[in-house]
Amino acid sequence: MPAENLRTKILDGAIALFIDKGIDNVTTRELTEHVGISRSHIYHYFRDWRSLRLEAVERFMQADLDAFKETIAGFAPDAALDAFIISLPATQDADWQLYNAVWTQAQHDPAYADLAMSNMNRWFSLLERLIETGIGLGLYRQVDVARTARMIGGAVNGYADILSVNPTAAGFQQAKEDLRYLVKQLLSVAE
Repeated sequence: MPAENLRTKILDGAIALFIDKGIDNVTTRELTEHVGISRSHIYHYFRDWRSLRLEAVERFMQADLDAFKETIAGFAPDAALDAFIISLPATQDADWQLYNAVWTQAQHDPAYADLAMSNMNRWFSLLERLIETGIGLGLYRQVDVARTARMIGGAVNGYADILSVNPTAAGFQQAKEDLRYLVKQLLSVAE
């Protein structure tokens, strides 16, 4: 197997295990058994377990953003913003739990903090582009685009935290309604 393919296989195996078991509950032994390699392969491709974990989480978060971009390709800005809102966890969701684990790590580890901030900034940039496009199309009024994107992103993440802890159909519905109301208040053109 080419070196880059094995490296990717290791990262993807780590991501799968992190989603399944939690980032703090996976060992190198479990990863090597899952991928079908010896432990020496891990240390051939990665400086240490920590660097492998960081790179795997970064790959996971970038893939999540890329998948969302693919989902909304061709959507009008208002439909894309609504898709962002309804991406909230309606049930226990292992992907959101992995994000929560990264945020917990970020409180104590500058490398995870940098990774989390970089990820949030990529999402904010996407929201900014959607808002700018909506303004250009006359769907939205003129606003401070960066501030509005941060407010919407922060509100969605806040509701995601709540729903990750206690995902209920009623809570999911309320979060959607609240967030749609927020978007309307922030962006709607006066009628």
